[in-house]
Amino acid sequence: MRRGRVLTLALTLTLALTGCGESSKYYPSSKEDGVFFSVPKSWTELPTAALNKHEKQSEDENVGSRQKLVRWQIAYSTDPNFKVSEVFNLIAPSQPLVFARVRDLSNTEINEYSYNSLRDAIVPITKIVAGEVSGTPDFEILRDREFVQEGARGVETNYRFSFEGVKQTFNQISLMSNDRSSLYLFVVRCESECFKKNKKEIKEIISSYTVQGAK
Repeated sequence: MRRGRVLTLALTLTLALTGCGESSKYYPSSKEDGVFFSVPKSWTELPTAALNKHEKQSEDENVGSRQKLVRWQIAYSTDPNFKVSEVFNLIAPSQPLVFARVRDLSNTEINEYSYNSLRDAIVPITKIVAGEVSGTPDFEILRDREFVQEGARGVETNYRFSFEGVKQTFNQISLMSNDRSSLYLFVVRCESECFKKNKKEIKEIISSYTVQGAK
């Protein structure tokens, strides 16, 4: 009788622990592109379709031409009411925001893309550092290193600056596929105080980012 109780208790604990592990994370991925990461299930998702729709409505020709090259993109935030527009502007979100994208590189980009091009995927970092761009107060690079994965390589740049009077921190991973045909972009950002406050959770998300490449 006692043995039966022990077995029942062990089974109950196993199921409880397994269930907890399975339910705690989302694992966004693009199997075709061999990329995935994890975020807590408490975060809110904006799917590829919503992001694509917003970009297609842009009047900027450069945005439109790049959007046609997008194969997959997705965004998450701890803010349950965050909007698509927040993903594509530089206003500092007050809560952590994650954005992942995979897109084809144009023929020109395939021939010309360098590590500096990857750094400049969102903000013209290299031009700011060179003093060629003004209007970006308090710009500071916190870390910049080569980032190598099985299916791609590039740079991880951690930087911060003020925009409209609010300082925000970015952690940006920009990679080019081994055959130089694709751009993998992964960004986590929010107000600098928010970034500091959520540093542990943000670090776990960044560490989960994996690019195996198209098979």
